[in-house]
Amino acid sequence: MEEWIKDDLLAIIPTYDGENGNCTYIETMDGRIKVRKTIKTVIKQFCGYHQLDLKESNKYYRDLLPIKVNLPIPLTPELVYVQLKLREPIGKDDGAMGYVKLKAIEKVIKKNGDVFIRLKNRTELQTFCTFETVDRQLHYGELVRELIGKKESKIVKESLEYYNQQDGPAMKSDIARLYMKIDDLLSKI
Repeated sequence: MEEWIKDDLLAIIPTYDGENGNCTYIETMDGRIKVRKTIKTVIKQFCGYHQLDLKESNKYYRDLLPIKVNLPIPLTPELVYVQLKLREPIGKDDGAMGYVKLKAIEKVIKKNGDVFIRLKNRTELQTFCTFETVDRQLHYGELVRELIGKKESKIVKESLEYYNQQDGPAMKSDIARLYMKIDDLLSKI
């Protein structure tokens, strides 16, 4: 497993290196890590690590949001990544879209007609989007964060309702969990 996947990623930034071609920078609180993989590969590995089916997620949020492309990546309410254009594309189908953690954004800054995002580690990332586009993407990220929070709380409530029933039958999984807890307690004695 690659170490960068386990870090708290503030941003995933596509870049071009003359030696290696398309690469990716991973921005963390401790600094920047260079990964010699395309942004597409990095996102695929990142979503796989967090057990997110990106195609299904996009399909789900496409129906809920008024946008069809550049959808946020929702892992948890605390880990929502918004897509922004973080470099000029070199050629056709070039990975220019990067991903920025919504909770890691401290401020959006407009300087001399350019738009920058200041992260909580004080790094400023230049975007190749208008201020309005950045604001809209952040708004959609917030909507997804709220939606995923409501979805998770609904799942927790449903599972608690099942266990609040007084006379519900014991399922095999309930008995197996009980057996594992008893076994764990016996091993500690």
